Amino acid sequence: MLENHEVVTVEESSTPIQSLPYVGQEAPKESSFCPLAAVNKWPYKFFHHVDSETISKAFFAAGKFRTRGWTLYYIHTLLNNASKPLILVPAAEVQALFDDIKKELRLLVYFPNKEQEPGFLLSFTEEGSPRPRYLGRFDLEHSLDDMEAKIPPCTDEANGEQRTDDRSFAAFKKKMEAAIEATKQKSKHQRDRKKKERIGTKQAWCEQLKRAQCYLGVRPRIKEPSMPNPMEDPSIPPRELEQAMRKYQISRGLELPDLLVSEPAPFAFQDKVVFICVDVEAYEKDNRPITEIGISTLDTNDLDGLPPGECGKAWMKKIRARHFRIKETAHLHNSEYVAGCADRFEPDFGVSEWISFKEAPQVIASCFRPPYSRPFDHVTSDSPNVINGTDTPKRRLILVGHDIKMDIEYLRKLGYDVSNLSNLIEALDTADLHRAWKHHQNPSKLGTVLMEMEMVGWNLHNAGNDAAYTLQALIGITIASRQSSLATTQSQIAHRTQVLEREARDRAKEEADEWAAADIEGGDGGPPKPLERFGWPDKPHTSKIINSKDRRAEKIAAETHAQSQSTKKIEATELKSPEVEIKTEPWVTEEEEAGSFAQSITERLAFLEEDGEQGGGVKLPAVMEKVAVTW
Repeated sequence: MLENHEVVTVEESSTPIQSLPYVGQEAPKESSFCPLAAVNKWPYKFFHHVDSETISKAFFAAGKFRTRGWTLYYIHTLLNNASKPLILVPAAEVQALFDDIKKELRLLVYFPNKEQEPGFLLSFTEEGSPRPRYLGRFDLEHSLDDMEAKIPPCTDEANGEQRTDDRSFAAFKKKMEAAIEATKQKSKHQRDRKKKERIGTKQAWCEQLKRAQCYLGVRPRIKEPSMPNPMEDPSIPPRELEQAMRKYQISRGLELPDLLVSEPAPFAFQDKVVFICVDVEAYEKDNRPITEIGISTLDTNDLDGLPPGECGKAWMKKIRARHFRIKETAHLHNSEYVAGCADRFEPDFGVSEWISFKEAPQVIASCFRPPYSRPFDHVTSDSPNVINGTDTPKRRLILVGHDIKMDIEYLRKLGYDVSNLSNLIEALDTADLHRAWKHHQNPSKLGTVLMEMEMVGWNLHNAGNDAAYTLQALIGITIASRQSSLATTQSQIAHRTQVLEREARDRAKEEADEWAAADIEGGDGGPPKPLERFGWPDKPHTSKIINSKDRRAEKIAAETHAQSQSTKKIEATELKSPEVEIKTEPWVTEEEEAGSFAQSITERLAFLEEDGEQGGGVKLPAVMEKVAVTW
């Protein structure tokens, strides 16, 4: 699919360029040009993968672009940072390429949008502007390097008329900068768009963290309409302005009071939500069989009037954790790629429960309804969610997970789609919350997140444990991020900068010391190094079989070596491997060569089976291990 292109009729804006007889002759003033490098990157830069590959195979790859042949022009950019002239091709030839693509591939292709890629299609009609000059034909017989070598140096005469005033030169400079930008793999517009997308992603993480703080009452929710700005109210006395301004900034979230973990949450719990965390474990060699389900719950009603404590540990005690194991997949254990521990649900969290695939959807659904995994013996008529056996209006729910998208898909495989819940507000991902807190680009594993909060996650990859620890991480990140001030962030940046500077200095010093030790002053370089000895050790190679179990292989190899002295070759058909020629260096003894040959035998014939298969006339031992060899 074509991106950001526009229709440009080149034939109307430029006249065909006649063959110019010599290098350096100016092009007609009405001609338009395209940077050669920009044209060469055009299909990869402006098309999606499928169309890009189609166009490339037909007209660009495997030398097709060069085979087509191009008339080259050059122009000195007159930019301080440009070391080489800019190579151009007539726009009429580019238009001919587009016409061929349209005809053969039936794709609508045009010149890139001039607003987003102004340097792709260039004209030089301005008065006083330098114009491109003829260079030659670029094809299979003439390389681009050879063509560029013909370009004369940049002089006033070579560039024709120079700028008549600063305005015309500024326009020419801007045009050259745009042309050079067009030759890059990604345009400035694309880089700006990618940067904007990255900023948007990071902003979404930070906003997610602020909403989590609002749900847990450590950040106020901005009310609309907000209180007026005191600076705009002249009726406020100056002595009250500072206090009014502080209230205004707190109401807008611009300034927050210090969070005291020894006191209850300073703000109301937004929406009085119930956090429900889900973690699902599947079989490592086939992710279709589900083996475990972990569901943990945190009801903000249980946190009313309760101080969070250091790192929120008092709130963590209010988490209700459950661990379900699937009967049909009880025989599947993860051990090769992850250290599975389905049978080690932490006693502090509870006891594992066995369910069948058929029961799974109903059991999961019960955790998303009152009493939200609360033990029934603790549910009374006074409980906040049950009144005389009748549910109160639905509580608002927040789904929590660590890289939660995969867990949602697993739940769907089990027959429960959490997105169908009408009272589900949103999903919070602790991997994203951690990135927003630490300003990290890449996600961290749950164990790493816990360690950064000075917590230990026991028996991770148990679904019940992971779900409980993920809710603990939610609380810990929310509390810790509120306690991190701007000054702390700035000190972290300063510390990282110091570390990087120190590492760079150490590397530079180490490299300088190595060169100082290597490049000794004086001397003449010593005697010449004979070609036959160049790159070889000063002493003959020696091979030593250090595994005593392989002495039998050494003996067999020595006997085989003696038998094969006349031929020096083992037939490839007997060895079932490429032909091997044994060469004897004059400074290698016969004993040493036998040892080396033992190494070759054991390495090349390790594939033979244990039934004593014949190879090269040698009866091999039942088990042949590789021989450890040292120089």
